[in-house]
Amino acid sequence: MLWVVFVTAAVSRMGYVLAGFDVPLQDTADYDEIARNLLNGAGFVARENWFGYELHSWRAPLYPFFLAGVYGLFGYSHLAVQLVQVLIGAVTAALVYALGRKIHPPSAATAGLVAAVYGPLVASANEVMSETLFTFCLLLPVYLLSPAQDAGGTTAWPADRSRGKRDRYRFLAVGIAIGVAALARPVALILWPVAALWELRRRRMAHPPSPPLTWPVLWLSLGVVVALAPWTVRNWQVHGSLVTVSTHGGFIIARSNSADPDWRKADGWRIERSTFEETPSETERDRQWLHQGLSFVASNPGLYLRLAGERFLRFWYFLQPAYNIWFAGLFPFFALGLWRYWNRGSFALPGWLILSSTAVFCFVLYGSTRFRLPLEPFFILFAAAFFHDCWRTRGPVVTAAATAAIATLNGLFWWQSDALRQVVLQCLTSMGLR
Repeated sequence: MLWVVFVTAAVSRMGYVLAGFDVPLQDTADYDEIARNLLNGAGFVARENWFGYELHSWRAPLYPFFLAGVYGLFGYSHLAVQLVQVLIGAVTAALVYALGRKIHPPSAATAGLVAAVYGPLVASANEVMSETLFTFCLLLPVYLLSPAQDAGGTTAWPADRSRGKRDRYRFLAVGIAIGVAALARPVALILWPVAALWELRRRRMAHPPSPPLTWPVLWLSLGVVVALAPWTVRNWQVHGSLVTVSTHGGFIIARSNSADPDWRKADGWRIERSTFEETPSETERDRQWLHQGLSFVASNPGLYLRLAGERFLRFWYFLQPAYNIWFAGLFPFFALGLWRYWNRGSFALPGWLILSSTAVFCFVLYGSTRFRLPLEPFFILFAAAFFHDCWRTRGPVVTAAATAAIATLNGLFWWQSDALRQVVLQCLTSMGLR
């Protein structure tokens, strides 16, 4: 089944890429420039979109280095990038199946096949953006850390010393995987405390009782530090100050948390030339933006909470930029699956990751549906588990009828998506939301 999922995912993504759909540019120009500069010896720097001012740590490094590797091997070609991303996307779908085998084996095949053909994941392989690579990077440490689930939803702690040593290496590998994911997008660091807390819970529930938590957390943390340290040291050499991954965080926090945030604007996220002229230092701009965003939150708690509520709606929105029939169809099963399983056995780790990530995206960042995409493989796992258990407990007739009803309603919404969008926007506007 693993190869069936992989091949199905590869074929669906290859077909989408070769169909020649338009590719949204977004941050592609920045990634491309940095990759070309890496190849021509200018180093990790972007300047073309920033009035000639050099930004040395504006972007997280993994995706530009990935592009540079592809361009170095195959020449400057977005098609080459897309084809490599087809393979990464296919491996990601196979990893969804493998993770499903660990946390809910009966539904693993369903989860893997859905991930193989799930439209948003298929389409992301066509974009010269970090989504496909980051989705794989976020899924990998969850797979490495998750134990195979037994009938009771827990796993026994191994008593032999050799197995304990292997587990130390496993925690180190998980930490490295989390650190690498953070080099793609720093938000992956959410998984660091989530993984530590999940392991603490698992050990408390284990039979027989497990050894203390201290050493797994130390090995996990060591792995994260090992992965991040080279880039952090490089940033110190470049800037003379501590920049763990990038200088982008302050800007996002400031522009997401203001009286008129950029995510409400059609042409938001622009930086005026005067900003660079007034504050030429890249790290100083980052600190100023961070202070600006935190000061707004402290001074306007009521408005901040209102914005967080808007971002929560924005995060789950399925009409932007077009009707997302895939997510809208998946959502009912995912929501019911999350409600039922989020804190059960091996489901707790992806469940906690979904909840903590949603909190960060809505209370700190700007709740973009783009942030939701790397979490959607986990949504698929919860949806597949609920569907399977519903089939087993309620019977195939009830499950098929409910699925048909959801599919029919979703099809009607898709057919009338323009009218539905207007109704939704009018409702949001009447409530003072945008």
